[in-house]
Amino acid sequence: MDYAAYDELEQRLVDAVMAKEIDQESMRLELERLHSLVPTVEPAADRERAERSFASLQSALNYKVPPMSDELAAAVQIQSRALLSDATSTERVELLETAIAEIGRIAATVSGAEASRIRHLSEPLAMDLEAIRNTSDPNHHGGTPGSTD
Repeated sequence: MDYAAYDELEQRLVDAVMAKEIDQESMRLELERLHSLVPTVEPAADRERAERSFASLQSALNYKVPPMSDELAAAVQIQSRALLSDATSTERVELLETAIAEIGRIAATVSGAEASRIRHLSEPLAMDLEAIRNTSDPNHHGGTPGSTD
């Protein structure tokens, strides 16, 4: 399966959750189905991106917690759009930075565990941002640890 096909299926689930058109059991079954598809995504770099996206989505949609608040739903949607974007590296940097800031603003409107769950959604975005910056940095040569590059 290519990443675009996986991305489309994941986005359908996110859209259904955001629109509150899916019940808990259906969401759980859809998460299981998505999880079974992740290992089929090719090439390996896209599979790793799908793994990160799925892990983040699963965490955000953790169906063993109270129903999702509107704030968490909005943050999940922002995160999903940023992770699933096929924009250029330069555009992705801007998109990821904006998404991280927006998620931070949403987290600031709630308190306690809810704020922590929302802030946690920024972690995979920050990892993607760092990866883009590392591959775009002309001083980063991708050497192995211990090498002098």
